[in-house]
Amino acid sequence: MINIPDRFRAILLLFLCGIVFGLLFSINVIAVEGGVPAIAYAFWQCFGSGLILIVYAIIRGNYLRFSYAHIRTYILLGLLGMAFPLSILAYVAPKVPPGPLTLLLVLSPLLTYVFSVLLKLDSFRWLSVFGIFFGIAGVALAVLPDSALPEPGMATWMLLGVLAPVSFAAVNVLAGKYRPPESAGESLSAGLLLLSAIVLTPIMFITDQLFAFDAPLEVNLAVLWSILINAIFWLAFFEIVRIAGPVFFAQFNFIAVICGIAWAYIIFDQLPSVYIWGSVGLLFFGLTLVLSSTRRSNKKIFITK
Repeated sequence: MINIPDRFRAILLLFLCGIVFGLLFSINVIAVEGGVPAIAYAFWQCFGSGLILIVYAIIRGNYLRFSYAHIRTYILLGLLGMAFPLSILAYVAPKVPPGPLTLLLVLSPLLTYVFSVLLKLDSFRWLSVFGIFFGIAGVALAVLPDSALPEPGMATWMLLGVLAPVSFAAVNVLAGKYRPPESAGESLSAGLLLLSAIVLTPIMFITDQLFAFDAPLEVNLAVLWSILINAIFWLAFFEIVRIAGPVFFAQFNFIAVICGIAWAYIIFDQLPSVYIWGSVGLLFFGLTLVLSSTRRSNKKIFITK
């Protein structure tokens, strides 16, 4: 077997995450516009990728655990990290072009810092605060001008989509606090995904949002691709964090946004407006400030220990 250095493997996996997750936003449009209900779409993503991960975990000798701490983690992080944000992204997918919608990914690490400071899990840093302001300016530039999006009414749906990175950021903060000790990443993520599927099941039936893969082939394949993308993302995520840490992984957002815009152009021939490109620049600059501040803080803590 070829021995790939950890650093190089982490970079390869980071690009893999960005490429496939950027594709997910265009896949969402194909699936939902093809008639897949939003809740059913979120259910199949959670259930399908959860099954893939649990098989992978069993092969590696890691099994699901059902202690109180594990069940609490499955419920809390499963709802905030999968069931809720996936449903939101599926719901707004046909309302906003996938390119601009991908921009929302950059808000997740910015909001993670905000929540961490509010919960006193991180220190106040002016450089990070400036980064947050640039992030807010980036979102404003994407939704306020009438010509930023193809239709002015899309701004409302874009703002609704902000709930997804808010939810992701909450998970980032809570994961460190509530993650049970000695939990393998693949089995823990399988538990989160399958719990999310269980929660979404009654909602799917109550709202009559069922889907039995009875759509055209293109739509069915879109659902299957979304399942595979989520499974790949979670497997790569835990490996990247293990090798290089969460700050390194946060750079995934840069790649995912660019790839999301590129996939939207390749699949739908959609090019963002000049306002969206300006928004990309502001969001990237804001994220760079936050990541730079975090690296400096981590380095300082390491030196003083």
